Amino acid sequence: MYISENLKSLRKGKDYTQEDAADMLGVSAQSVSKWERGETMPDISLLPALANLYKVSVDALLGMDKINDRQTRDAVFATGHDHLRDGNIDAAVNAYSEALKIFPNDMGFMSDLAISLALSGDPEKLARAVVLCERVLSESPGDKVHHTTRAALCFIYLKAGEKEKAETAARSLPHIRESRETILSQIDNTPTINSIDSYLKFIAIGEGDQQDIIEIDFGMSMIPVCEEHDLHGKIGLLRDEIDARMTKKGFRILPQIRIRDNAALAPTRIRLRYYADFMLDKEYEDPVEAVADIIDSLRKIANGNRLQ
Repeated sequence: MYISENLKSLRKGKDYTQEDAADMLGVSAQSVSKWERGETMPDISLLPALANLYKVSVDALLGMDKINDRQTRDAVFATGHDHLRDGNIDAAVNAYSEALKIFPNDMGFMSDLAISLALSGDPEKLARAVVLCERVLSESPGDKVHHTTRAALCFIYLKAGEKEKAETAARSLPHIRESRETILSQIDNTPTINSIDSYLKFIAIGEGDQQDIIEIDFGMSMIPVCEEHDLHGKIGLLRDEIDARMTKKGFRILPQIRIRDNAALAPTRIRLRYYADFMLDKEYEDPVEAVADIIDSLRKIANGNRLQ
């Protein structure tokens, strides 16, 4: 609340002493002093009198303009995220809990509080995290908060020992074809009109040559050595081997494969993702072993061994 600093600045703006303000309000100068130092708050019955004394609205007196400012909310998220990065889970829980006292219906704060509570590991806090996530999802918040909360709830259920609920929640998540990374990569490739139409159909009904996408991310030092050991050629041979087999709808057994270097990964790390599942996520010293494991994982996918 900003009332203490507002009372002080408004009084000085009127050129009143603390005694002057106290006399007009019928309180002691000591009370006015404590309000302005933030040691106590004016009684709620005095708010109209204070607002009239200083010729402002009660909202302005309380600092609602500052409280509702976007920067104020962003600062709460920044503080909470810093605490989480530093491993200060209790501090993050406190930051979001305090924010919700002022913004009781802020779904973003509620979602991040749920995640922070779940990270604490306490069973009671974990149960509260589930309740908060379910409330957020029932309130139909904005898309970003909704998607973040739905994804978080899968793992919160899992941590709470509710595997079936986790699986049910996971099945409601967007397909990888609707993800930011996938769509941005399509845009970067400057697709033709026919490709755009094909992708629109792909989004709508999940059909076409790209009904699935496999992504292989390499740490910066791994992609050149894997190329040296002919990863692309081995993938081509695997596709030649299995593409004769088609699904009942006529789709290729082995979906589109996207290979990317990823600066966010450790230099020697490789991560293969199919849908939102990791088939391979490890570090390698031997590129021959890395290529062999990638091909083995792709063969498993082709044989229907999906982690769904």
